[in-house]
This record gives sequence, C-alpha cells and structure tokens, in this order.
Amino acid sequence: MKRFSKIRELTVWFFLGTCFVLSGCSGDSTDNKEYLVRVNDFHISTADVDKLLKLEIQLDSNFYLSEDTRTAFVQQLVQTQLLIQEARKRKLDERESFRQTIQRHWECTLIRDLLEEEGEQIRETTVVTQEEIEAYFLENKDFLGEGTLQQLSPELSKKIEDKKVTDQLEKWIAELKSAAIIDITDQKLAAQVNRKND
Repeated sequence: MKRFSKIRELTVWFFLGTCFVLSGCSGDSTDNKEYLVRVNDFHISTADVDKLLKLEIQLDSNFYLSEDTRTAFVQQLVQTQLLIQEARKRKLDERESFRQTIQRHWECTLIRDLLEEEGEQIRETTVVTQEEIEAYFLENKDFLGEGTLQQLSPELSKKIEDKKVTDQLEKWIAELKSAAIIDITDQKLAAQVNRKND
C-alpha cells in the first residue's frame, strides 16, 4: 500500500512538473520542426526536456543524469503524454475530484515555499549563544548519548537554532491570524477552532 501511495504521489508530481514547465511549450501545429519529441499534436524541445530533467533532479535527490536515465526519462515522458491525452479525450480533467487534487498540491507547494522563505529570513538573524548550548546540554545530557559538550556543540547549536526558527514561524503565523478578518458563523465551531489554535 505504501509503495502504491509513493508511486501515485510521484506520478502526480511528475504530471504537475510537466504541466508547469510545458504550459507554453506544446503546439497544435504538426509542422513544428523544432521539437525533440512529438506525441500527436504535443511537441517538446530539447531545452524543455532539459528543464524537466533539472526539475526531476531537484525533486529526487537519488536521480542522476546519464544517457540511460535521459532515455528512460524521455520514454516516461512519451508514456505520460499518451496517458494525459487519453484522459483528456475522456474528459477526466474536467472532473471536480481532479481539480481538487491539483488545487491541493498547488496549495501545499505554495505554503511550503512560503514557510521555507520566511524560515530562511528568520534564520539569517537567529543567534545561538554558548550559554544556551551549555544550558541545553545540562538539561538533556541523559538523553544525548556519549560525547562531551565541545563535541556535541555544533549539533546542539543546530537543534536550538531550529527550535528558535520554528517558534518564530509560529509567532509570525499567529500575527498573520490576528491581523486578518476571520469569521466563522457557527458559534460552537468557532469556539472550538479558536480554542484549538490558542
């Protein structure tokens, strides 16, 4: 079941990446001579294949580029395009469930990028003092395993910094919430949501 879920997730991400990169790349003219790959009325250039390969490398740290993987990637691209075209013939892309799936992945990616950007900005001004490292070491030394304070300092500094960044992100989100107009008309639900978020 986990393997199926992973394959499904990768398929969705590959499809999303294909859509984003190729949104302006495919044409309807069968006279297009600039393409590297053609699948019916769909065309893709060498440059756009390279863009997709770069995206794949970013999404999968285990992916490495070689002649074999490039060939396999183009084979997968052709198969994906064939299946997309067949799905569109059947109007599956017009189903509400499909639109909701795309919307959900779009929202998750957008939120992830926002949190990463805000987190990096916070990290740039986040300082961890030696006193904080020593205090953390004394409080948690029974759970840290072997190692002296000096040996563990880099690891502890990173943990403390990550905690500070997370706390600041939560504070920033709370500030966004307090500055926004949020209205839930069901009073019982509103009380539960507000209590849960306090």
